[in-house]
Parts: sequence; C-alpha cells; structure tokens
Amino acid sequence: MSELPKVPFTVRAADPQLSRQDVLSDTEHDRLAGMHEGARPAFVTARTMLRTKLANIMGLTPAAVPLYQEGAGRISIEGFSPTEPPFFSVSHTGAAEAGIAAVATSEHTPIGIDIQQIDHVIDWRRVAERRFPQHEWQLMSAMPEGEGRMLFFTLWAIKEACVKLEDGALMPYLRGIEIDLSSGRFDLLSPTPGGLANIHVFFNYVPEFELVLACVSRDPAAVKLDCHIEPPAPKADSLNNPGTD
Repeated sequence: MSELPKVPFTVRAADPQLSRQDVLSDTEHDRLAGMHEGARPAFVTARTMLRTKLANIMGLTPAAVPLYQEGAGRISIEGFSPTEPPFFSVSHTGAAEAGIAAVATSEHTPIGIDIQQIDHVIDWRRVAERRFPQHEWQLMSAMPEGEGRMLFFTLWAIKEACVKLEDGALMPYLRGIEIDLSSGRFDLLSPTPGGLANIHVFFNYVPEFELVLACVSRDPAAVKLDCHIEPPAPKADSLNNPGTD
C-alpha cells in the first residue's frame, strides 16, 4: 500500500515585530500599509510562512514566489492554474500580539484550512439555528454548553476550510454542507456546493489557546501538524515599506 502524500500544516503565533517584511512584494507592502495596526502581525506572519514554504517547493527564494491577490479574493501564483500544484491555504485569527497564523501546502491535492479560537461571547446557539442545517443544530442544541460550543466552532472551521478548498462564499457553505457525525467521522450527507461527494477532514484542538484547527483535502492525505504557538515579546508596530517615509 502506497504512503499517503504529506500535507504540512504549520501554526505559529503572529509576530508583532513584523519580521521578514523584506520578502513581501510591493503589492503586499501596499496592502500592509493600508491595514489596521492590529491586523498586521498575522498578515506578515502568514505571508512570510507561505512564501517560505512555496519557495522550498518551487526552488525559488521567498521573495521571488509570484503570489497574486486581487482585492480580498483568493491568493494565487502567477502563471499557475488553481487546479495545478503547488496547492496551499492560509488562515489567521486574533489581532496584534494575540494573533495566530496558519499555512498548509500540498504538492498532490487541493486543500483548504481554517483556524478558529472559541469565542465565549458569541451567541452560538442563535447563529447555528440560523446558519447550520437543522440536524446539526438539533445535535448541538441537545449538548451541554461547553460541548455544543466546541462542536459549533469545529463545524464552522471545517466548512470554512471547504470554502477555501473550492474558492466559494461562506454563507452558502454553512448551510449547504451537511455533515454526518454518527460514524465518529466527518462524513458528507450530500455534495459540497462545489460538487465534491467526499472530503477528507483533519481536525485538531489546542486547549491552551482554545484553538480549533481544520484541514480539508479533496483526496486522501497525511496532514503533518507543526503547531508551535509561543507569543514573542511585543514591540511597537514598525512598517518597512519601500518608498515610504
């Protein structure tokens, strides 16, 4: 039996020092300069991680990886079709020193990832009732508060990972993806909005940060999680944008 292709899934604390801005493109520097200060650490951390991992696959320097993003749309590699490798996905959560960034890459199968920190303020029952399929909502609502909230954020992360896998829109996926948990796995009850009849789900939970991690792939894969979240010492925001004062 052949070994499953590996999907490295890396999770790191956002760097408030905004290190390694030198590998960003001019467009990424412009995007960074227009961001709220609190969003910058996770953005820089995720982009530098992504560039480094793709550079290793493509035989380039991180700065030379031709990443392209139009507006808030999907990140792509110039000259590559979204249907050809290398495949990748990015997610981040939190802000400033509390931010966390995640990147996964694949040379064999399309993937999507999402990370969610459990929010104890959100009225998850109301959101689930309005946004999730009825059988999922009923299952969650019958659970104790803690378990129900955990399942809510777990399913949300899996569905948002599917959005990134298929380059879809979030709201249709929250209700359109129906997940059967009766087998102890995350099985689809019906095809995804993008037409997949089956998905392969990796899930993990980091209790110290109440962080839900999800990776979804089109084909079977061995997800290799590298999660090391150690917040660095905070430092005042410092941009290093070429051509700016």
